[in-house]
Amino acid sequence: MPKPTRQDFAFLNDAKTEAVLLDLYTAAARQIPGLIWHFLPQLPKLLGKGSGWTGENEAYFDDKYIPIVPQQGAFLYMQALAKGAKNIVEFGTSYGISTLYLAAAAKKNGGRVITTEYLPHKAEAARRHFAAAGLADYIELREGDALETLQDIPGGINFVLLDGWPNLVYPVFKLLEPKLAPRAAVAVDDVEGYTPAMQDYLDYVRNPANGYVSATLKPYKALEYSVKIGGADAE
Repeated sequence: MPKPTRQDFAFLNDAKTEAVLLDLYTAAARQIPGLIWHFLPQLPKLLGKGSGWTGENEAYFDDKYIPIVPQQGAFLYMQALAKGAKNIVEFGTSYGISTLYLAAAAKKNGGRVITTEYLPHKAEAARRHFAAAGLADYIELREGDALETLQDIPGGINFVLLDGWPNLVYPVFKLLEPKLAPRAAVAVDDVEGYTPAMQDYLDYVRNPANGYVSATLKPYKALEYSVKIGGADAE
């Protein structure tokens, strides 16, 4: 990830949010040398068909950022704006970087983001970042296991970002799927780095019979982007 600058977030036209994002990306960049060293033995898999996901991965990522890159943030922000998304759901808050992009769009759309984070220390930090960015009023952070915290999500979801543990992407998606509005968009990060752990999800959304149009987008790293075209209101 290139060194972040304030210009990376200028499209938001919000000084508070831009400042918080710059601080967070700067902190994330400091972790990159350690990440490279850690993943070096896995590089052939990561550049090939992707790596699996284990409990060891979860322990290692306990304090890591691993955020979407600014180009992805800009894409998600503008897509949510273009859709007029008011009901946005995120799996995997972490330190709140991606949530800030989504909340900035929700604010302009008159909506909100429901996001969920398993690790208490990350949830606590994310809340501070939301407040510093002036976006806390547009975010509901649910702490705990996403398969539990997202059970009572109301219907009419317009936009979803799945960026938590790769092995939970498909179960969380299936939990949310009945609540998706027609033309809802679903974005999933890191689909190439951890393809084996997400293969069931990818097979599902890439099968037209299931009512989605899906493609892998690469503004910097691979992002799977799907639009729900099936449903009661579909033509």
